[in-house]
Amino acid sequence: MPPTSVDPGSLTTHQNYIRQSLLCMSGLLFGLFFVGGLALILVALQLNSTSREQTTFYVNKAIESRTLALESTASDYAFWGDAYNNMHAAVNVDWAFNRNNLGGSMYESFDYEGVFVINADDSNIYSVIDGELSNSDAMSNWLGQSVDSLVQQARALAADEEVVSAVIELDGHPALIAAAAFTTGGDPYVEELPGPASVLLLVDRLDRDELVAMGDSYGISNLRLPTSPADASSAPSFALDNYSGTPIALRWDPPQPGRTMLIWLLPILIFGFLVFVYITRFNLRATLAAARKADRSHNESKRLQAELVLRANHDSLTGLPNRSLLEERLKQACIEAQQDGIHLSVMLIDLDGFKPINDNFSHHLGDQVLVEVARRMLAIVRPGDTVARMGGDEFIVILPGVSDQHAVSAIAERLLKDIADPYQIDTINLRVTASLGIVMSNGHLEQPLQLIQQADSAMYQAKQEGRNNAFWFTEGLLQQASETTSLRNDLQKAIEDQSFELHYQPQMGSAGRQVVGAEALLRWTHPIRGSISPASFIPVAETTGQIIPLTLWVLDTACRHLRQLNDEGITLPCVAVNISSTHLLRANFVATIRAMLEKHGLQAGQLELEITESVLLNQADRALVTLQQLKEMGVKLAIDDFGVGFSSMNYLKVLPIDKIKIDRSFIRGIDHNQQDAAICQGIISMAHHLNLRVTAEGVETVGQRDLLTESLCDDLQGYLFAKPMNFTDFRSFVTRINDPTQTA
Repeated sequence: MPPTSVDPGSLTTHQNYIRQSLLCMSGLLFGLFFVGGLALILVALQLNSTSREQTTFYVNKAIESRTLALESTASDYAFWGDAYNNMHAAVNVDWAFNRNNLGGSMYESFDYEGVFVINADDSNIYSVIDGELSNSDAMSNWLGQSVDSLVQQARALAADEEVVSAVIELDGHPALIAAAAFTTGGDPYVEELPGPASVLLLVDRLDRDELVAMGDSYGISNLRLPTSPADASSAPSFALDNYSGTPIALRWDPPQPGRTMLIWLLPILIFGFLVFVYITRFNLRATLAAARKADRSHNESKRLQAELVLRANHDSLTGLPNRSLLEERLKQACIEAQQDGIHLSVMLIDLDGFKPINDNFSHHLGDQVLVEVARRMLAIVRPGDTVARMGGDEFIVILPGVSDQHAVSAIAERLLKDIADPYQIDTINLRVTASLGIVMSNGHLEQPLQLIQQADSAMYQAKQEGRNNAFWFTEGLLQQASETTSLRNDLQKAIEDQSFELHYQPQMGSAGRQVVGAEALLRWTHPIRGSISPASFIPVAETTGQIIPLTLWVLDTACRHLRQLNDEGITLPCVAVNISSTHLLRANFVATIRAMLEKHGLQAGQLELEITESVLLNQADRALVTLQQLKEMGVKLAIDDFGVGFSSMNYLKVLPIDKIKIDRSFIRGIDHNQQDAAICQGIISMAHHLNLRVTAEGVETVGQRDLLTESLCDDLQGYLFAKPMNFTDFRSFVTRINDPTQTA
């Protein structure tokens, strides 16, 4: 047989296939290398950018920490009875300097270069510079600038015992300055003197060495002032808001992990690519596919396993232990506390004002707030402590082995402070606070649910005490909690049965001869408890959300009564209804008011809504939008209890209000107290310059009426004219006063 021959055509085709395959493989590998190299460069750039962001964050934290330390020292010395006695009216140099209370020790121990006291006449009466006692005019010469506004701010915050601080430029260096007005510190044995308070100023200059040391403590390399214009313009940098208005820039040398990564990895990547091309050849794609498939399968299996464990024991949103894991850890902590004879503390934390975030914005935004709250709490507690989410906006903190109540209270204060810091989410600035209940086990075996119940009772008491505070559990709280629960249940039944009555207190013209309006006041007579004061049940209603249906009932009833007066030809310009912040910030509030007016056929100007100044403390921007919409509708708006809140003049300029109501605490003493009289005259004059009407509350004497009339107060309200009365009596009163010729 002749030898088998090879088909030339088949051989050519096979070679072409190999050649095409090699070209395709080479092109693919080259593309992968190019993309990988580009991705590596992008990762390196991102690493460098992240490094700059992280160091910028820590620079900010370093400045904040330094400022907080300065403010803390200022508060310790200013809000102290001994300091008030020795530094407020006149400076006791022996006490302050010779005995090292406010002397050289401030420089030696705290490294504060300046200690100054400004008296009530805004004169510098005490100066210590670099630990040495100086003359009275040393402050202005040394600082080289005026800090009068900072002093005035400190005096304005004296009642709240708050410290103000700022950044200034001192001898070419940034410096921190804190101001605090001297107070008695709540010492009952120290007499508070009249007149403006003296102010303590502390100055912490940040020279080159201190900047470097401060940066080193946070892992920041060579923290400094810019050494040249090029250095100042390069990133990263951090601008300190200077008191004088000119920012002070800080520079540092951030690490560059991306550059280091490229130096090491790029040569290795190139070499590996060449070896990889040589070894793998034709089976490269199959080998990589198999490896990737195996990795995906393995990773997916591990991920699913980890996810199952996480879901079973952790909250899906925050990643914190859930109720199941919490009870397990708390039970174990109780057993260990009993075995070792140690204390165990449990905190229950409930967020204040969280529900309006979900109602007025979105649950997505609320979820992000909860995640941030969890992060802040974890940053405060010890590694061995437990932070768990009970559900909703409730959290539990377990602190084993802490027997010192002061230490537990310190942790609680840090939690409250950090939770209350602003939340910047999706360009929206939000604020929430927290109410915190604490219970401490004495080492005896406790039931976990009992500890949680006790902490819950303490937390509820914290809410009753004004929120944003902590309260320790006592045995008396259980009875109190029971009574509060009973009141809440009775209130709910009363809402369902509408077992309320609306009373009206007339508002008279300045002469006291004409009814120009009335304030609607809610009254509740319990079938067993008798008459219950609004001061008792309104806070409960605000805590539980029952204030919403209560306010709707008041609005509906007041509008119905006003409609009845209109139909009977009885003239009453308007009726005022008190509105809580909870209701005002609801998304549908404006639509609710419009529907209520349409239902009863009333003009918008016949309804006046009274809000307190406190509504502007949280979500002021949102409140302003709602008030503007109501104003455009024609509804009258009034600030109630003016003068007892923060009374920001800036808000008065921008708020679309028609009236302010002077709080009765100022009216009470105007006929015998010159200060109260001057305050009232000043409020009336200021309001009139802003085209606002003024109503004085709590007018009870003829002398008060006459002084208010002389001061051109527009409207008067109080027992001098009439007490709050039911609608029938009020109708008769209006008829008798406004039209004496008619009968009720």
